[in-house]
Amino acid sequence: MSEHRGIVELIRNSQKFLVASHENPDADAIGSMLAMGLALFLMDKDVYLYNKDGVPKVLSFLPGSDLIKSSIDKVTNDFDCTLIVDCTDPSRVGVDILSLIDSGRCGKVVIIDHHKTNKISSDSCLLNPDSPSTGIIIYSLIKELHVNIDTGIAINLYATILGDTGSFRYSNTSPEAFRVAAELVEHGANPSEISQALYESETEERLRLISLALSTLEISKDGRIASVVLNKEMYSMTGTTREDTDGIVNLPRSIKGIEVAILFNELERINVNESRWKISLRSKGYVDVSRVAELFCGGGHERAAGCTIKGSLNEVKQKLFSVLNKIYT
Repeated sequence: MSEHRGIVELIRNSQKFLVASHENPDADAIGSMLAMGLALFLMDKDVYLYNKDGVPKVLSFLPGSDLIKSSIDKVTNDFDCTLIVDCTDPSRVGVDILSLIDSGRCGKVVIIDHHKTNKISSDSCLLNPDSPSTGIIIYSLIKELHVNIDTGIAINLYATILGDTGSFRYSNTSPEAFRVAAELVEHGANPSEISQALYESETEERLRLISLALSTLEISKDGRIASVVLNKEMYSMTGTTREDTDGIVNLPRSIKGIEVAILFNELERINVNESRWKISLRSKGYVDVSRVAELFCGGGHERAAGCTIKGSLNEVKQKLFSVLNKIYT
């Protein structure tokens, strides 16, 4: 029996499920969670949906989004099966779920993912690095479980494809992405409404944050690398949060001639000389940014990856640019 087949049987034979995804979730993470959760509900399963950062405002339109909880510490029951979606490793879900796994309360842990750098640290793994989104893997799984794909599931899955292919603009946009998207439209997903909700519902606060980020734009002398910065002061000035940063790294990436785009996002100020920085990396063509992220204990895809580095902004920039120059020059 293949591992894929074993996961299908595990889901059929389990009753109590925990479905989770990575912190600071995007459309693929939330959409995959919700599609899987809604499918399990249709199978009359008991389901607890968890993301420690909750649902970003821009994704609150997704059917079932109100079912996702941002806390797990008060859950008293044990689970037969835990499905971790769009996530390279359970640690990216957060320390609370790691404690739950260590206590043996999560049952069989299954990772469903499409990231190239997945560590496969679970009981089972449904992994396809060639898939444009985790949602497409979920789609195949739901079909194999013989669950009717209703409008709610279709909308969530369509959002995963739209988000991870950049509205069908990125290099991971495959024939499969178009085929699955077309089938989801047939199941009730409305492309116009989903696109408007994702890309045409900006807040004034977020636009002001984008303006401040663009004011920090730096381009390397060779014209191949562009970077922007977000810090704690910018969040305070605009009344925004970390969830408002989604997609900002793609702005420097859109500059003609730029090969690699970087967003330096200050997560935590440790002291006056040191912060914890979230680094988002994007590539247009030949540069595999997942190789860079892995050197700093991060990961992702060839064209989109991330990591976390501690230090002053100048120190962090020097570390990152040093690696980029060694690898790509």
